Amino acid sequence: MKTIQLVVKFIACALLCALSAEAKEKPMKVYLLAGQSNMTGIVSEHTLEHIKMFPDTAREFADLFDEEGNPVVLDEVYVSQWMGKDSGKLAPRYGGGKGVRMGPDYAFGVYMHKQLNEPFLIIKTSLGGSSLSYRFRSPSAGTWTPPPGHPDLIKKEKVKPPVLPIPGKLDLADDWTPEKPYELRRRHLGLVGFKGAEIRGVNGVYPIYLLSAPKQTFKGAPFQKGDLILGVDGSGLREDPIQQWRDAFYGSSTIDGDWMVQITRWRAGKIETFDFDICDSIEGGRAGLPKQIEALKKEALEEEENRGFCYRDMITHVKKVLADGKAHHPAYDPEAGFELAGFVWFQGYNDMIDEGLYPNRDKPRGYEQYTWLLEHLIRDLRKDLDAPELPVVIGVMGMGGISTAPDDYMTHFQQAQAAPAENPEFKGTVVAVQAGKYWDHDLAALDHKSREIMQKMRDFKYEDGLEGDALKKAYNEYRARHITAEEEHLLRTATSNQDFHYLGSAKIMCGIGKAFAEAMVEIQKK
Repeated sequence: MKTIQLVVKFIACALLCALSAEAKEKPMKVYLLAGQSNMTGIVSEHTLEHIKMFPDTAREFADLFDEEGNPVVLDEVYVSQWMGKDSGKLAPRYGGGKGVRMGPDYAFGVYMHKQLNEPFLIIKTSLGGSSLSYRFRSPSAGTWTPPPGHPDLIKKEKVKPPVLPIPGKLDLADDWTPEKPYELRRRHLGLVGFKGAEIRGVNGVYPIYLLSAPKQTFKGAPFQKGDLILGVDGSGLREDPIQQWRDAFYGSSTIDGDWMVQITRWRAGKIETFDFDICDSIEGGRAGLPKQIEALKKEALEEEENRGFCYRDMITHVKKVLADGKAHHPAYDPEAGFELAGFVWFQGYNDMIDEGLYPNRDKPRGYEQYTWLLEHLIRDLRKDLDAPELPVVIGVMGMGGISTAPDDYMTHFQQAQAAPAENPEFKGTVVAVQAGKYWDHDLAALDHKSREIMQKMRDFKYEDGLEGDALKKAYNEYRARHITAEEEHLLRTATSNQDFHYLGSAKIMCGIGKAFAEAMVEIQKK
């Protein structure tokens, strides 16, 4: 009997030692997360409370909170960020902006850990305002050649716009100002502090109303607040006056430009045409132009050299972390090493709004170049990190939800982002997650309603002449008639930013992060 017990104990001990050795020798999984501001995360930690306000979301995201209802901090999951950003144990604090903020990495880490139940590392390389076409452009993405039948192949004839007449007189009072000028959209006009707005229907023309003069002082005060710009370079302004102005101003102030703009201006009832020397805005005036041209040439060269710098810095940071694992995760075993287990890409806004790069974005194939760029990114990443089958999750941009309108550029962009997952080359290793599935339409509608009501403050101030306590009282009473106390509480609890940052909502962002984790797990199962 004693012999049998000894044998059983010996076998159990051997199995335990074998399992321990196996666990010790298991490489630590590493997940790379990259993108722009929404991967960084502009979601305030306090909005996690919104999740607990409703039974269904409280159940769905119960793993995000400990027994006391506080956000969990995982001892087995660490986050390493580039550019000297905060790193450490997984918590809802590795976002950007002021205060404690988070991105999709938090829910991703929590739900990946729930599945893996083992230590792992998240490497996060994200930077706001970054495009795939420039900052994250990978090495093999040279010059894109549109495939046969692509709308970009149709050469748009450069037809010079017709010269429109410039009115010699406007039927306006000398002290005329537009109705509610404070509601006009301020647009930059090329000089520091120089802002204007489109004005429609002024005696049948489309002038630019100057909301502020340049901060720099010019001889003769060519621009003053309240002026109307009626024409530029001998032509009256068209229905897109801001663009017409910018074309003339920026088109002239180039390496090959003459740095002169002819302007027709209305001021206090008088219309004048004059030449504005843009060189007056640079040091040394026209005598300083050669130096300015050399500076522009240097900037153009540096811009070309910096193309793809985020991609290169990402690869460099990943390799640096993998070479010194113990500094980034205390449980790292140098003998077991690392396993690159997945890549999550969550980006798109700067590419989506780039009309210059995507001139046919209103057409079904208008964003096809983005698909091409993303496929090159995946290939280059796998090659440079020596991970040929690296699982990839693409976060398809989803502000406003999943777009289906056939003429909406958001529809075309979402399709272009998701397209690599349908490429046979990436079958089974690349998955697209529709972030729009987790958009909170009701919360977005309430946020929009609140922002519209905020505009009433300007009416009270500029139309009614209220200020100080009287202004606050009038506005608060008006707001209370349109937003209930319950809605105010919801807005304070659930939102912390604008719609292009997913309302700064933890409910939305954690839904996205959880979906990234679930998609990654499904790829790894295959």
